[in-house]
Amino acid sequence: MQIFKYQLKLLVRDRSMLFWTILFPLILATFFNLAFAKLSRTESFEVSHVAIVEEKVNLSFKTVLNALSQGDEPILSVQYTSIQQAKDLLENNDIDGYILVNDELKLIIRENEISQTILQSVMDNYQHKEKTMQSISLLKPQAIKDIVIQQNQDYFKSQKLSSLDVTVIYFYTLIGMTCLYGGFWGLKITNFTEANLSRQATRLQIAPTSKLKASLTGDLAAFICQYIAIVILLLYLYFGLGIGFGQQIGYILLMSAIGSYVGIVVGHLIGRLFHCQENTKTTILSSFSLFCSFLSGMMVVDLKYLIQEYVPILAYINPVNLITDGLYALYYYPTYERFFLNLTILCFIGFILTVFNILIARRKVYDSL
Repeated sequence: MQIFKYQLKLLVRDRSMLFWTILFPLILATFFNLAFAKLSRTESFEVSHVAIVEEKVNLSFKTVLNALSQGDEPILSVQYTSIQQAKDLLENNDIDGYILVNDELKLIIRENEISQTILQSVMDNYQHKEKTMQSISLLKPQAIKDIVIQQNQDYFKSQKLSSLDVTVIYFYTLIGMTCLYGGFWGLKITNFTEANLSRQATRLQIAPTSKLKASLTGDLAAFICQYIAIVILLLYLYFGLGIGFGQQIGYILLMSAIGSYVGIVVGHLIGRLFHCQENTKTTILSSFSLFCSFLSGMMVVDLKYLIQEYVPILAYINPVNLITDGLYALYYYPTYERFFLNLTILCFIGFILTVFNILIARRKVYDSL
Protein backbone atom coordinates (compact mmCIF):
# COMPACT_ATOMS: atom_id res chain seq x y z
CA MET A 1 0.00 0.00 0.00
CA GLN A 2 2.86 2.39 0.76
CA ILE A 3 4.44 1.74 -2.65
CA PHE A 4 1.03 2.23 -4.31
CA LYS A 5 0.53 5.59 -2.56
CA TYR A 6 4.07 6.65 -3.46
CA GLN A 7 3.65 5.87 -7.16
CA LEU A 8 0.17 7.40 -7.28
CA LYS A 9 1.51 10.65 -5.83
CA LEU A 10 4.33 10.71 -8.34
CA LEU A 11 1.83 10.34 -11.18
CA VAL A 12 -0.72 12.95 -10.11
CA ARG A 13 2.02 15.52 -9.44
CA ASP A 14 3.13 15.40 -13.07
CA ARG A 15 1.29 18.37 -14.56
CA SER A 16 2.24 17.60 -18.16
CA MET A 17 0.75 14.12 -17.81
CA LEU A 18 -2.47 15.54 -16.40
CA PHE A 19 -2.70 17.96 -19.31
CA TRP A 20 -2.21 15.37 -22.08
CA THR A 21 -4.45 12.70 -20.58
CA ILE A 22 -7.26 14.87 -19.17
CA LEU A 23 -7.29 18.44 -20.48
CA PHE A 24 -6.09 17.84 -24.05
CA PRO A 25 -8.90 15.36 -24.95
CA LEU A 26 -11.47 17.80 -23.49
CA ILE A 27 -10.05 20.66 -25.55
CA LEU A 28 -10.01 18.51 -28.69
CA ALA A 29 -13.60 17.39 -28.07
CA THR A 30 -14.65 21.04 -27.76
CA PHE A 31 -13.01 21.90 -31.08
CA PHE A 32 -14.67 18.89 -32.72
CA ASN A 33 -18.04 20.03 -31.42
CA LEU A 34 -17.51 23.57 -32.71
CA ALA A 35 -16.47 22.23 -36.11
CA PHE A 36 -19.32 19.73 -36.52
CA ALA A 37 -22.20 21.36 -34.62
CA LYS A 38 -23.36 23.44 -37.59
CA LEU A 39 -23.00 20.49 -39.93
CA SER A 40 -25.11 18.29 -37.63
CA ARG A 41 -27.84 20.92 -37.31
CA THR A 42 -28.15 21.57 -41.03
CA GLU A 43 -28.16 17.92 -42.09
CA SER A 44 -31.75 16.74 -42.45
CA PHE A 45 -32.88 13.26 -43.34
CA GLU A 46 -33.53 12.62 -47.02
CA VAL A 47 -34.39 9.46 -48.87
CA SER A 48 -31.27 7.72 -50.16
CA HIS A 49 -31.37 6.88 -53.86
CA VAL A 50 -29.78 3.55 -54.75
CA ALA A 51 -29.53 1.39 -57.86
CA ILE A 52 -29.53 -2.39 -57.54
CA VAL A 53 -27.53 -4.48 -59.99
CA GLU A 54 -28.73 -8.07 -59.64
CA GLU A 55 -26.04 -10.41 -60.90
CA LYS A 56 -27.60 -13.10 -58.72
CA VAL A 57 -31.07 -13.26 -57.18
CA ASN A 58 -31.18 -12.63 -53.43
CA LEU A 59 -34.84 -12.79 -52.40
CA SER A 60 -34.20 -12.01 -48.74
CA PHE A 61 -32.25 -8.82 -49.46
CA LYS A 62 -34.75 -7.83 -52.14
CA THR A 63 -37.61 -8.14 -49.67
CA VAL A 64 -35.75 -5.97 -47.16
CA LEU A 65 -35.18 -3.31 -49.83
CA ASN A 66 -38.86 -3.34 -50.74
CA ALA A 67 -39.81 -2.91 -47.08
CA LEU A 68 -37.41 0.04 -46.67
CA SER A 69 -38.63 1.77 -49.86
CA GLN A 70 -42.35 1.61 -49.09
CA GLY A 71 -44.69 3.14 -46.55
CA ASP A 72 -45.43 6.71 -45.50
CA GLU A 73 -41.77 7.47 -44.69
CA PRO A 74 -39.53 5.42 -46.98
CA ILE A 75 -35.84 5.27 -46.23
CA LEU A 76 -34.64 4.21 -49.69
CA SER A 77 -35.58 4.96 -53.28
CA VAL A 78 -34.67 1.80 -55.17
CA GLN A 79 -34.31 1.15 -58.91
CA TYR A 80 -33.04 -1.96 -60.65
CA THR A 81 -30.56 -1.36 -63.46
CA SER A 82 -27.70 -2.88 -65.39
CA ILE A 83 -24.11 -2.32 -64.25
CA GLN A 84 -23.46 0.30 -66.97
CA GLN A 85 -26.65 2.20 -66.18
CA ALA A 86 -25.74 2.22 -62.49
CA LYS A 87 -22.29 3.61 -63.26
CA ASP A 88 -23.79 6.35 -65.45
CA LEU A 89 -26.35 7.28 -62.79
CA LEU A 90 -23.65 7.49 -60.13
CA GLU A 91 -21.39 9.53 -62.41
CA ASN A 92 -24.22 12.03 -62.99
CA ASN A 93 -25.06 12.15 -59.26
CA ASP A 94 -28.56 10.82 -59.94
CA ILE A 95 -28.09 8.17 -57.23
CA ASP A 96 -26.15 8.07 -53.97
CA GLY A 97 -24.67 4.66 -54.74
CA TYR A 98 -25.37 1.27 -56.23
CA ILE A 99 -25.28 -2.24 -54.82
CA LEU A 100 -23.92 -5.27 -56.67
CA VAL A 101 -25.92 -8.32 -55.63
CA ASN A 102 -23.98 -11.52 -56.13
CA ASP A 103 -22.72 -14.18 -53.72
CA GLU A 104 -21.79 -11.16 -51.61
CA LEU A 105 -23.23 -7.66 -51.46
CA LYS A 106 -21.00 -4.77 -52.49
CA LEU A 107 -21.82 -1.07 -52.14
CA ILE A 108 -20.20 1.44 -54.52
CA ILE A 109 -20.35 5.16 -53.66
CA ARG A 110 -18.49 8.31 -54.69
CA GLU A 111 -18.88 10.42 -51.55
CA ASN A 112 -19.47 9.76 -47.87
CA GLU A 113 -22.30 12.01 -46.76
CA ILE A 114 -25.45 11.24 -44.76
CA SER A 115 -27.23 9.45 -47.64
CA GLN A 116 -24.24 7.20 -48.30
CA THR A 117 -23.92 6.55 -44.56
CA ILE A 118 -27.55 5.35 -44.51
CA LEU A 119 -26.82 2.96 -47.38
CA GLN A 120 -23.73 1.64 -45.61
CA SER A 121 -25.72 1.20 -42.40
CA VAL A 122 -28.43 -0.73 -44.23
CA MET A 123 -25.79 -3.02 -45.74
CA ASP A 124 -23.94 -3.53 -42.46
CA ASN A 125 -27.09 -4.20 -40.49
CA TYR A 126 -28.51 -6.65 -43.03
CA GLN A 127 -25.25 -8.62 -43.37
CA HIS A 128 -24.82 -8.67 -39.60
CA LYS A 129 -28.29 -10.12 -39.02
CA GLU A 130 -27.92 -12.53 -41.94
CA LYS A 131 -24.79 -14.09 -40.44
CA THR A 132 -26.38 -14.25 -37.00
CA MET A 133 -29.42 -16.14 -38.29
CA GLN A 134 -27.70 -18.40 -40.82
CA SER A 135 -27.29 -21.26 -38.37
CA ILE A 136 -31.04 -21.48 -37.67
CA SER A 137 -32.46 -20.40 -41.03
CA LEU A 138 -33.01 -24.01 -42.16
CA LEU A 139 -35.37 -24.67 -39.26
CA LYS A 140 -37.99 -22.06 -40.11
CA PRO A 141 -36.85 -19.87 -43.02
CA GLN A 142 -40.06 -17.84 -43.40
CA ALA A 143 -40.07 -16.82 -39.74
CA ILE A 144 -36.42 -15.84 -39.92
CA LYS A 145 -37.01 -13.74 -43.02
CA ASP A 146 -39.94 -11.92 -41.42
CA ILE A 147 -37.83 -11.10 -38.36
CA VAL A 148 -35.01 -9.68 -40.50
CA ILE A 149 -37.40 -7.55 -42.54
CA GLN A 150 -39.26 -6.17 -39.52
CA GLN A 151 -36.11 -5.44 -37.53
CA ASN A 152 -34.44 -3.67 -40.46
CA GLN A 153 -37.54 -1.62 -41.18
CA ASP A 154 -38.24 -0.61 -37.58
CA TYR A 155 -34.58 -0.08 -36.72
CA PHE A 156 -33.68 2.29 -39.52
CA LYS A 157 -36.92 4.24 -39.29
CA SER A 158 -36.38 4.79 -35.58
CA GLN A 159 -32.74 5.78 -36.10
CA LYS A 160 -32.94 7.95 -39.19
CA LEU A 161 -33.49 11.35 -37.60
CA SER A 162 -31.20 11.18 -34.62
CA SER A 163 -28.58 8.49 -34.89
CA LEU A 164 -27.31 8.39 -38.45
CA ASP A 165 -24.69 11.04 -37.85
CA VAL A 166 -21.29 10.28 -39.31
CA THR A 167 -19.63 12.95 -37.14
CA VAL A 168 -19.87 10.74 -34.03
CA ILE A 169 -17.01 8.67 -35.50
CA TYR A 170 -14.66 11.57 -34.72
CA PHE A 171 -15.69 11.56 -31.05
CA TYR A 172 -15.42 7.77 -30.85
CA THR A 173 -11.88 7.90 -32.22
CA LEU A 174 -11.11 10.60 -29.65
CA ILE A 175 -12.12 8.14 -26.91
CA GLY A 176 -9.93 5.47 -28.49
CA MET A 177 -6.99 7.87 -28.72
CA THR A 178 -7.46 8.90 -25.07
CA CYS A 179 -7.41 5.23 -24.04
CA LEU A 180 -4.11 4.83 -25.86
CA TYR A 181 -2.83 7.92 -24.06
CA GLY A 182 -2.77 5.64 -21.03
CA GLY A 183 0.62 4.76 -22.47
CA PHE A 184 1.93 8.01 -20.94
CA TRP A 185 1.14 6.64 -17.49
CA GLY A 186 2.62 3.25 -18.43
CA LEU A 187 5.77 4.93 -19.70
CA LYS A 188 6.09 6.87 -16.46
CA ILE A 189 5.64 3.73 -14.34
CA THR A 190 8.34 1.99 -16.41
CA ASN A 191 10.70 4.84 -15.57
CA PHE A 192 9.85 4.39 -11.89
CA THR A 193 10.60 0.65 -11.89
CA GLU A 194 13.55 0.19 -14.30
CA ALA A 195 16.78 0.88 -12.43
CA ASN A 196 18.64 2.21 -15.47
CA LEU A 197 15.98 4.85 -16.16
CA SER A 198 15.66 6.83 -12.91
CA ARG A 199 17.09 7.20 -9.40
CA GLN A 200 13.70 6.30 -7.89
CA ALA A 201 13.80 3.00 -9.77
CA THR A 202 17.34 2.32 -8.55
CA ARG A 203 16.24 2.72 -4.93
CA LEU A 204 13.22 0.53 -5.59
CA GLN A 205 15.37 -2.24 -7.11
CA ILE A 206 17.63 -2.48 -4.06
CA ALA A 207 14.76 -2.25 -1.57
CA PRO A 208 13.60 -5.47 0.16
CA THR A 209 10.35 -5.39 -1.80
CA SER A 210 8.95 -7.83 -4.33
CA LYS A 211 9.51 -6.43 -7.83
CA LEU A 212 6.25 -8.03 -8.95
CA LYS A 213 4.35 -6.16 -6.24
CA ALA A 214 6.05 -2.91 -7.20
CA SER A 215 5.10 -3.41 -10.85
CA LEU A 216 1.50 -4.37 -10.08
CA THR A 217 0.93 -1.46 -7.71
CA GLY A 218 2.39 0.89 -10.30
CA ASP A 219 0.05 -0.47 -12.97
CA LEU A 220 -2.89 -0.11 -10.60
CA ALA A 221 -2.00 3.52 -9.91
CA ALA A 222 -1.62 4.18 -13.65
CA PHE A 223 -4.94 2.48 -14.42
CA ILE A 224 -6.80 4.53 -11.82
CA CYS A 225 -5.40 7.78 -13.22
CA GLN A 226 -6.19 6.79 -16.80
CA TYR A 227 -9.68 5.51 -16.07
CA ILE A 228 -10.57 8.71 -14.23
CA ALA A 229 -9.44 10.63 -17.32
CA ILE A 230 -11.65 8.47 -19.55
CA VAL A 231 -14.69 8.85 -17.27
CA ILE A 232 -14.23 12.63 -17.23
CA LEU A 233 -14.11 12.64 -21.04
CA LEU A 234 -17.22 10.44 -21.34
CA LEU A 235 -19.15 12.65 -18.91
CA TYR A 236 -18.12 15.77 -20.83
CA LEU A 237 -19.07 14.27 -24.20
CA TYR A 238 -22.43 12.99 -22.98
CA PHE A 239 -23.64 15.76 -20.68
CA GLY A 240 -21.62 18.69 -22.00
CA LEU A 241 -21.70 18.12 -25.76
CA GLY A 242 -24.66 15.77 -26.10
CA ILE A 243 -22.81 13.01 -27.98
CA GLY A 244 -24.86 9.80 -28.19
CA PHE A 245 -23.53 6.51 -26.83
CA GLY A 246 -26.74 4.48 -26.51
CA GLN A 247 -28.08 3.05 -23.29
CA GLN A 248 -25.47 0.35 -22.57
CA ILE A 249 -23.29 2.38 -20.20
CA GLY A 250 -21.85 -0.77 -18.62
CA TYR A 251 -20.48 -2.02 -21.94
CA ILE A 252 -19.08 1.44 -22.70
CA LEU A 253 -17.23 1.53 -19.39
CA LEU A 254 -15.98 -2.02 -19.96
CA MET A 255 -14.61 -1.16 -23.40
CA SER A 256 -12.98 1.97 -21.95
CA ALA A 257 -11.38 -0.06 -19.13
CA ILE A 258 -9.87 -2.64 -21.50
CA GLY A 259 -8.73 0.13 -23.86
CA SER A 260 -7.09 1.98 -20.97
CA TYR A 261 -5.20 -1.15 -19.92
CA VAL A 262 -4.00 -1.74 -23.49
CA GLY A 263 -2.76 1.85 -23.58
CA ILE A 264 -0.80 1.33 -20.36
CA VAL A 265 0.93 -1.85 -21.58
CA VAL A 266 1.76 -0.12 -24.89
CA GLY A 267 3.54 2.54 -22.82
CA HIS A 268 5.41 -0.19 -20.90
CA LEU A 269 6.52 -1.80 -24.14
CA ILE A 270 7.79 1.44 -25.67
CA GLY A 271 9.58 2.28 -22.41
CA ARG A 272 11.40 -1.06 -22.37
CA LEU A 273 12.11 -1.50 -26.09
CA PHE A 274 13.56 1.91 -26.92
CA HIS A 275 16.84 2.92 -25.28
CA CYS A 276 16.59 6.70 -25.54
CA GLN A 277 15.61 9.77 -23.56
CA GLU A 278 12.17 9.93 -21.95
CA ASN A 279 11.14 12.84 -24.18
CA THR A 280 11.97 10.77 -27.26
CA LYS A 281 9.89 7.87 -25.96
CA THR A 282 7.01 10.25 -25.32
CA THR A 283 7.27 11.48 -28.91
CA ILE A 284 7.24 7.90 -30.20
CA LEU A 285 4.16 7.10 -28.13
CA SER A 286 2.37 10.28 -29.26
CA SER A 287 3.14 9.56 -32.92
CA PHE A 288 1.93 5.97 -32.59
CA SER A 289 -1.34 7.10 -30.94
CA LEU A 290 -1.99 9.73 -33.61
CA PHE A 291 -1.22 7.27 -36.42
CA CYS A 292 -3.65 4.71 -34.99
CA SER A 293 -6.27 7.47 -34.62
CA PHE A 294 -5.70 8.59 -38.20
CA LEU A 295 -6.27 5.06 -39.49
CA SER A 296 -9.46 4.91 -37.41
CA GLY A 297 -10.98 7.94 -39.14
CA MET A 298 -10.16 10.81 -36.78
CA MET A 299 -8.85 13.08 -39.55
CA VAL A 300 -10.58 11.49 -42.58
CA VAL A 301 -13.59 9.36 -41.69
CA ASP A 302 -13.59 7.68 -45.14
CA LEU A 303 -10.23 6.11 -44.32
CA LYS A 304 -11.83 3.90 -41.67
CA TYR A 305 -14.14 2.30 -44.24
CA LEU A 306 -11.40 1.98 -46.86
CA ILE A 307 -9.12 0.12 -44.45
CA GLN A 308 -12.00 -2.09 -43.29
CA GLU A 309 -12.72 -3.03 -46.90
CA TYR A 310 -9.24 -3.37 -48.41
CA VAL A 311 -6.88 -3.99 -45.47
CA PRO A 312 -9.08 -5.52 -42.73
CA ILE A 313 -6.11 -7.00 -40.84
CA LEU A 314 -4.90 -3.45 -40.18
CA ALA A 315 -8.28 -2.59 -38.66
CA TYR A 316 -8.19 -5.62 -36.35
CA ILE A 317 -4.72 -4.90 -34.93
CA ASN A 318 -5.35 -1.19 -34.36
CA PRO A 319 -6.47 -0.65 -30.72
CA VAL A 320 -8.03 2.75 -31.48
CA ASN A 321 -10.06 1.29 -34.35
CA LEU A 322 -11.26 -1.59 -32.18
CA ILE A 323 -12.51 0.86 -29.54
CA THR A 324 -14.06 3.15 -32.16
CA ASP A 325 -15.77 0.31 -34.00
CA GLY A 326 -16.95 -1.24 -30.74
CA LEU A 327 -18.67 1.98 -29.65
CA TYR A 328 -20.06 2.43 -33.16
CA ALA A 329 -21.51 -1.09 -33.13
CA LEU A 330 -22.93 -0.65 -29.64
CA TYR A 331 -24.76 2.50 -30.70
CA TYR A 332 -25.94 1.55 -34.19
CA TYR A 333 -26.70 -2.18 -33.99
CA PRO A 334 -29.38 -3.87 -31.88
CA THR A 335 -27.21 -6.96 -31.27
CA TYR A 336 -23.82 -7.23 -29.58
CA GLU A 337 -21.83 -9.67 -31.75
CA ARG A 338 -19.72 -6.98 -33.41
CA PHE A 339 -19.11 -5.21 -30.10
CA PHE A 340 -17.93 -8.39 -28.37
CA LEU A 341 -15.75 -9.30 -31.36
CA ASN A 342 -13.90 -5.99 -31.02
CA LEU A 343 -13.72 -6.37 -27.25
CA THR A 344 -12.32 -9.91 -27.51
CA ILE A 345 -9.63 -8.87 -30.00
CA LEU A 346 -8.71 -5.91 -27.77
CA CYS A 347 -8.38 -8.24 -24.77
CA PHE A 348 -6.17 -10.56 -26.83
CA ILE A 349 -3.92 -7.65 -27.85
CA GLY A 350 -3.65 -6.62 -24.19
CA PHE A 351 -2.72 -10.18 -23.20
CA ILE A 352 -0.03 -10.49 -25.91
CA LEU A 353 1.51 -7.13 -24.99
CA THR A 354 1.50 -8.10 -21.31
CA VAL A 355 3.37 -11.33 -22.09
CA PHE A 356 5.95 -9.42 -24.14
CA ASN A 357 6.46 -6.95 -21.29
CA ILE A 358 6.96 -9.74 -18.76
CA LEU A 359 9.48 -11.53 -20.98
CA ILE A 360 11.47 -8.35 -21.58
CA ALA A 361 11.44 -7.39 -17.89
CA ARG A 362 12.57 -10.86 -16.75
CA ARG A 363 15.54 -10.85 -19.11
CA LYS A 364 16.81 -7.49 -17.88
CA VAL A 365 19.80 -7.59 -15.51
CA TYR A 366 22.11 -4.87 -14.19
CA ASP A 367 25.88 -4.92 -13.84
CA SER A 368 25.62 -2.68 -10.79
CA LEU A 369 23.15 -0.49 -8.99
